[in-house]
Amino acid sequence: MSDDQTCQFECFIRAPREKVFAVLTEQLERWWTTVFDAANKGDLLDAGIDPQPGGACSETSSDGQLKTWGTVLSIEPPLYIRLAWQVSSAGSSLVDPATASRVMISLRQAGEGTRLELVHTDFIRHGDDAAACRELMCSKTGWPLRLSQLANACR
Repeated sequence: MSDDQTCQFECFIRAPREKVFAVLTEQLERWWTTVFDAANKGDLLDAGIDPQPGGACSETSSDGQLKTWGTVLSIEPPLYIRLAWQVSSAGSSLVDPATASRVMISLRQAGEGTRLELVHTDFIRHGDDAAACRELMCSKTGWPLRLSQLANACR
């Protein structure tokens, strides 16, 4: 992690960059953990990213509710994906991507594996919820959990 406005994580994944990018963007059901309220934890039926600028990042719960957690801002397979993070610290969806923080996930080939760097910034866009949102995503149950699960899914 770095300053009070940024969450930054780096990890090494023992898989080629193309595979890591495919699991990251096309196989969320293998590694994603819901970001929505506690009442829906463990209730995740499906998750996906529409891998194009303006594409939705969403989850579907077992009761059929579709919730958006992000919007693809830019993407260059297998190098990076940049997202608007549209979830409050309380686990509710933010409708407007302009009020969302930003997530940049970059992948670099590193020998026989991949170096993944995730930078989550612009929490100030969350207004009064900025500090709580940053704290949550930097905590063990935020990005570290999801990156660990991604690395496991790529094996």
